[in-house]
Amino acid sequence: MTTNRSFPAQGRPWSEVQSAMAEARKGDLPWRAPRIFKPAYFAGEDLVQVANAAYDMYISDNALYGNTSYPSLGRYEEDVVAMMLEILDAPEGAGGSISSGGTESNMMAVKTARDWAREAKPGATAPEIVVPRTAHPSLEKGAQMFGVKVVRMAGSVDWRADIAGMAAAITPNTIMLVGSAPPYPYGTTDDISALSQLAERHKLWLHVDSCLGGLILPFARRLGKEVPDFDFALPGVTSISVDIHKFGYANKGVSVLLLRDKTLERFQRTTFDAWPSGLYSTPNITGSRSGGAIASAWAVMNYLGKEGYQERVRIILGIRDRIIAGICKVPGLYVIGKPDAYNFAFASKEFDMNAVADAMEDRGWVMGRAGEPASIQLMANRAHDESAEDFVADLALAVADVRAGRAVSRGVKAVYAT
Repeated sequence: MTTNRSFPAQGRPWSEVQSAMAEARKGDLPWRAPRIFKPAYFAGEDLVQVANAAYDMYISDNALYGNTSYPSLGRYEEDVVAMMLEILDAPEGAGGSISSGGTESNMMAVKTARDWAREAKPGATAPEIVVPRTAHPSLEKGAQMFGVKVVRMAGSVDWRADIAGMAAAITPNTIMLVGSAPPYPYGTTDDISALSQLAERHKLWLHVDSCLGGLILPFARRLGKEVPDFDFALPGVTSISVDIHKFGYANKGVSVLLLRDKTLERFQRTTFDAWPSGLYSTPNITGSRSGGAIASAWAVMNYLGKEGYQERVRIILGIRDRIIAGICKVPGLYVIGKPDAYNFAFASKEFDMNAVADAMEDRGWVMGRAGEPASIQLMANRAHDESAEDFVADLALAVADVRAGRAVSRGVKAVYAT
């Protein structure tokens, strides 16, 4: 019988362990670099230092006990939620909580809507949620976990949610609609205004997944950019998810699920006291978690303030626009839709985009890919300020190689998977 002997019999000095770890990560990508267009949320070394220092201050404190043992963490969570409610036009009486990330926030939106519907829509005996083609897979994960069926659209209309298709998909079992601001694949915000009207008409929960754009779109609007309505200013919006560890620039492990009415949290929360240790009550899936992420979020948000975020958004949208302008000058390429935040995709009707992506990787660029249509996805950040023009120049050469048959596709790759 084979026995797993991975656990070392004796310990090793930290110097040896540290050296082994340094050797192991030599093949890893840096978390941000000028030639990497995978998701990285970088807006300056000062923000990295603030986020890391605040995280380190609370790294060993357990946020599960934030309102008892660590009241400062409880205060930080309340403050972060309040700041997000303010910039997303929430009404008086709104609420929310911090989760570990966008996946958990979206999953908890599904759970909360399900439990709300047990009271609000008792006829929905087999609950369903209706989502656009581009809705994030975390909604599927939540639906599987909480016994809800997902009705996903077969396609998009002008790269946004198929509103007519979603309306036609509503049945007596429908409890929830979803829109994205913006979605991961194309960066073009769904028509949340139309979804808001649809949700009000059918008395449905409307969740807006703004994990990518929730800390970009409000400040883009302040800069005079044309930003579609997407937040609580629309009366049909019930909940919004936003990742603070994306363009809030906090360390990983902090997102928010915001609720139009804080009394709705009773449908989100798990509470139990029929055991020897008394009351256990949490608003999300995770229990114990490091307080570092919450502290990091609070610190960065106070360090930057509204004006600081607005300036970072101005810079990143400028970088995005420079890259898009360059892409549009390469014959045969087009940008998909009208990107509203930092992420976008581009494609071609004339040649194989996987071949273009492979040719760019051969030149040292790292990018995302999508398949509807075959396209290259870029996630812009501050590090690309120094590489935007180099990227476009290499892209023109890669396209020329593909057209001439000097570069061919090595096959489709996953966008992200573990």
